[in-house]
Amino acid sequence: MGGLAFASGPNPVFTPRMRPEVYYAVRDRCQEKLRELFVAVATPIEGPAKTDFGDIDLFVAWSRHDVFPPLESVPFGDSPESPQEAISRALGAIQWKSDNSHTMTMAIPWPGDFPFGNTEAQLTEQNIDEDERSAKDPKPTGIQVDIHICKTLDYLQWMLFKQAHGDLWNLLGSTIRPFGLTIDEEALYVRIPEIEEINRTEAKVLLSKEPGKILHFLGLKYDDKQWEEPFASDEDIYEYASTCRLFWVKPKISVDDDGDAGNLEVGGGSEEGEAAVADKRKLKSNDRRRMNSRPLFRKFIEGWIPACRASGRFSSPSPTRDEVRQQVFEYFPGVQATYDSRITKWRVKRQRETLWKQVIKPAVPADLDVHRRGSCTSALKKIILNGDASFDGIAIPPALKDENELFDEDAVRTWVEDNWPTVLDVAWKMNQRRFAETMERKAAKKRTVSGSEKRAEETPRTEAARAGDLSERPEI
Repeated sequence: MGGLAFASGPNPVFTPRMRPEVYYAVRDRCQEKLRELFVAVATPIEGPAKTDFGDIDLFVAWSRHDVFPPLESVPFGDSPESPQEAISRALGAIQWKSDNSHTMTMAIPWPGDFPFGNTEAQLTEQNIDEDERSAKDPKPTGIQVDIHICKTLDYLQWMLFKQAHGDLWNLLGSTIRPFGLTIDEEALYVRIPEIEEINRTEAKVLLSKEPGKILHFLGLKYDDKQWEEPFASDEDIYEYASTCRLFWVKPKISVDDDGDAGNLEVGGGSEEGEAAVADKRKLKSNDRRRMNSRPLFRKFIEGWIPACRASGRFSSPSPTRDEVRQQVFEYFPGVQATYDSRITKWRVKRQRETLWKQVIKPAVPADLDVHRRGSCTSALKKIILNGDASFDGIAIPPALKDENELFDEDAVRTWVEDNWPTVLDVAWKMNQRRFAETMERKAAKKRTVSGSEKRAEETPRTEAARAGDLSERPEI
């Protein structure tokens, strides 16, 4: 079956897989119609040797209505169609749905000039034509089309690059990931080891959004038609992916080996089988899912890499992660400054979270009265972490911090051990004074409220007395 976005629901649409001639004809027709609405319309380069297709992906940018606005304004009170509504009308959608403003999925009618069926073999075997199928299954037959509305031409270019050749970037992603590199739907990044296990988003430092620079850095050729048309076979795309300068296959793997890039074999055999099991355990969760749903990726892991290992291909030692990071700094200007700044800010943030619990509090004797100890540690936290000078001017020596605001934890511990009695004395006196002032304010407030209540009680009597005085006046 093909796209399944409309396979269920109140009005399901039957969207079978398309033979290549159906796919290319419908793709081109959709592009032609969408060019009436958008300046840029494109489809990523398809995967290698495709014998059928599940859906059609179309990327668009630069609405003609925005780039070339009409001479006459829209009549008052009328609202123009949304991009999704205009697209669905242009393509004659049977159904469509959208969860956001930049993507939509639709089912369009199966073209009448192409015989229905998944493959010629299935048509011959089942001997089913469109009329006969319709009599058995009343659901309309359609083709699933996924539309991606890009805000800029640069983003459209990036998405065409990232989605090109089907699963190519799944193969390359598994190759570059052990070296601290990550590519997503926006750019190529280098990850900071110290941060990535705790916060994957903050660990990513942007390298580039330019396809040419990325391919050049990874050693992948783009001088011929590698990025103009599909590869002829799965083997061709594997050969191309393995030209990445970071691709390598470890000649031999032990079960206890931590592994590295290229060690992704999954297969049988005694020693080879043990290595394969160890390799499979090292796959990331995303890669394990791809093993189940992406045949091209699964064949790469189960067949291509073991074959390379058996023949001794790509066995030269790869650079280390540290070496690749240094290459990143040299190739992408300005990245090292951003990288260093990010890791410094992270360390300061993390140290503030740990210094209080692991250094300051433990340095104050635990056998103090709980209230006095709490007053002391709270004051120490304000003095050390916040630079609070309100405790009779007590401050930590500047030498306890470096130019990046990172503390020398041993020096902080020593300073706390030497100075906590003084801090306790000042902080306790301040607390006592604040407590006395608070009690005095409460008492004053209580006196004020009581006096107001008394005046309120006296007011009726005063008015009655005045009324009496007036009543006793002689008439004029």
